[in-house]
Amino acid sequence: MLTRAQRNQRLILLELNELCPHLVDQFIDEGALPNFKRLRDASETFITHTNDEVLEPWIQWVTVHTGVPFSEHGIKDLDEAEKVTHNTFWDGLAEENVLLMSPMNVKFRRRNQSLFMPDPWAASQVPSVELEPFYNFVRAAVNSHARTDRLDLKVAARAVRFLMAHGLKLDTLAAAFSQLFVERLGRRDAKWRRATILDRLLWDVFAHFWRGPRQPRVGIFFSNATAHYQHKYWSHYDPSLFSLKPNAAEVETYGNVIRFGYQAHDRLIGKAMALAGADTAIALCTALSQQPMLDYEVRGGKQMFLVKDFAALQAALGIRATARAEALMAEESWLHFATEADGAEGYRKISSARTGDGRALFKLRGFDGKSFIIGCAVFASEVDAHTTIVNAARASMPFHEYFLPMETVTTAKHHPDGIFWMMSGRPARRAPTTGFAETLPLTDVRGKLEQALAFEA
Repeated sequence: MLTRAQRNQRLILLELNELCPHLVDQFIDEGALPNFKRLRDASETFITHTNDEVLEPWIQWVTVHTGVPFSEHGIKDLDEAEKVTHNTFWDGLAEENVLLMSPMNVKFRRRNQSLFMPDPWAASQVPSVELEPFYNFVRAAVNSHARTDRLDLKVAARAVRFLMAHGLKLDTLAAAFSQLFVERLGRRDAKWRRATILDRLLWDVFAHFWRGPRQPRVGIFFSNATAHYQHKYWSHYDPSLFSLKPNAAEVETYGNVIRFGYQAHDRLIGKAMALAGADTAIALCTALSQQPMLDYEVRGGKQMFLVKDFAALQAALGIRATARAEALMAEESWLHFATEADGAEGYRKISSARTGDGRALFKLRGFDGKSFIIGCAVFASEVDAHTTIVNAARASMPFHEYFLPMETVTTAKHHPDGIFWMMSGRPARRAPTTGFAETLPLTDVRGKLEQALAFEA
């Protein structure tokens, strides 16, 4: 049996979704990301690239984990982990524990002391029993934030009890109380900062179990906070790129949000480097990145709508059997019908719904006979107080009775390049000069992770 000094090294994989290489370089050069710089300078650094035609994180993270492209794994939507048939890079460690905190579209089947918390959009996946109170809180917080500020008090209370027993740090608690204070008494909107508070809670739990007796060989920590900020606030970060510009007050409030997100991740990287022992490799991966999105400016910008009440909407559209609605991401939700006959009727009647001037009301995909994904197909700039919706029976009703506009406009989209850095116990070489990192196919990231795990510290 290997001693601790001889054992193959452990691995912490920081999955910081969709960070942009050029912004990391820029903020490092400005002195804003000291821990990113420390990690970069001690790592092999790569710009990853995918040739997949469809760019969505729930697709490309499956590629990172399995090493196969979209054309082979075929996972195209959130909450499709059950369809994953390829092994992941940690599956070769069947006798050792792993700690997976919120990775996207992961099918988990281990029966040892490994711990798994699904991504918050994965309604069909079940967390490890020990993590269930916390997962229920995280899932509720993520999926309800666009609709309401309220959380179920019982769910929140169970999460607090869990956190108190599983690593909650005083600085995280202080940050949470400070957030509440700023939201209530601050002059500007600060609710957007909640995503980084959630990351701090997740990290405290991750660190608790990483240090614990289970001694996981692999730990994965996923964060979507900055990806969310980039999608929603790129036009505030750099208004010069857009013809539809936010006003001065909005720029003052949200202009620093993206930088704030990167700096929050910088603190997280600092914690990861402090947590890692001499026998621990640290990898940073983003799967994709983002870029400004000007595609929808001709339509007045991509400000989307949420359905207020799916049961009421289905009744208005003449659907006899009400489907169960399950929030997915942004404006999209799953609708699940009990039978194929009900699903066919629901799909037909929803597909036929139009605005009063004849535009399709919904975009639908993923129909499997009983279920499909639904999202409103019109933007806020395309409706007014007089807009109506027309059902299959040609009955008309007010649009705003059934739809609620989202608060923000989406101004960034996905880019096929990403970041992969690896700091391991191998003799480290100097990181390449900024802007000249090697290119690495995204399908090759798995091999790099396996190399790190095979190295004896």
